[in-house]
Amino acid sequence: MKKLFYLLFMFIGLVLTSCEPMEDIHDEIDAEIEGRIAGSVDPYTLTEEDYTEILDLGFANFGSVEEAKDLVPVVLNEVFPSFGEGSSVEVLFDIYAPKRDEKDLIVYYTSDDDYTEYTDSDFNNFDDLDQVFEMVEDKFSDVPNRTLVSVNYDYYSGSVEERNDGFLLVDGDWIYVSGFTEDEYNAMGESYPNFSSEDEAEAKIPVFLTEKFKYEPAEKGTILPVMYKLYTNDKYDLDEDGDTNERKTYSFVKYFIFNGTDWVVYNNLVTESLKFGHDGTNWVPDSTIVYTLTQEDYASVGNGQYGNFDYWNGDDIAAAHAKIITILEAKYPDAEVGQKFLITYKGYNGSTNNYTQRFVVNDSGEIVKE
Repeated sequence: MKKLFYLLFMFIGLVLTSCEPMEDIHDEIDAEIEGRIAGSVDPYTLTEEDYTEILDLGFANFGSVEEAKDLVPVVLNEVFPSFGEGSSVEVLFDIYAPKRDEKDLIVYYTSDDDYTEYTDSDFNNFDDLDQVFEMVEDKFSDVPNRTLVSVNYDYYSGSVEERNDGFLLVDGDWIYVSGFTEDEYNAMGESYPNFSSEDEAEAKIPVFLTEKFKYEPAEKGTILPVMYKLYTNDKYDLDEDGDTNERKTYSFVKYFIFNGTDWVVYNNLVTESLKFGHDGTNWVPDSTIVYTLTQEDYASVGNGQYGNFDYWNGDDIAAAHAKIITILEAKYPDAEVGQKFLITYKGYNGSTNNYTQRFVVNDSGEIVKE
């Protein structure tokens, strides 16, 4: 009997001892979760090490936005280990979006017959770019994809000027590519209407574009194809004489992108941004639209005089939320089910204060308070 009691005591002790490591593990997990904060970073730009070391990618970019959605959470777990539920990070990353060079080159000089055939006037010039498009489409309907047609023509816009622009065939569509006039080459410091090297073109064209569009700046991220002439070896044997070592003037297309301040050479990378939120377990893409109401928004729902909503009691608050929904329905008529909004607005209850409220598109397609 004593022996049985002793064995039973040992078994209970073993069970109690065996439970302690598991309790410790759970305690550590709970402590780690409780120790996390609801942090926010706007924005975080992925570094080369994030792509190549954390993600083990061969290049410092993604192939698509969908790939970024899958892999960025891995980086965020590594970079922000203390961030937990409620955390938010806007991430900037690069997408590889190459612009290929032209495949073939055709140089075309318009004739008097072209002006007669494609214009309604008796003057030997074009006065509408559509006329040039029509001519190119007719004359070069059977050329291979990626063919660049360098067209030399006279164009009237207040006065007649000689133009040299490109038309690039891309998957069945002709893309207009602005070139330079002789005066524009001179303005860039060239004695002849061409550049002597690609490096020179890459250095001078961005300066020209920044100056040209300084009063009409493009939207950040705009990609612009530009055709320029280069005096170089006849590597394409344009004159079909079999000699590819002689020097000739060729037309090329190069792409430039506006970075918000200046035009720069496009390096086949487009910077995108996505917001990620932490749901308590994982980082997930957060497409929440964050928006602050403007004076125009208040005016659109009859509150433009003071630019705020009455906020004295529950009925006023409900009325304000209803008006915000009206504003959102007008601004985002195509919002899909599940789309979230975080709205900042002004409410008056003796003093004017800022308030925030979340809204979401429900399963019925209606915007409701979340």
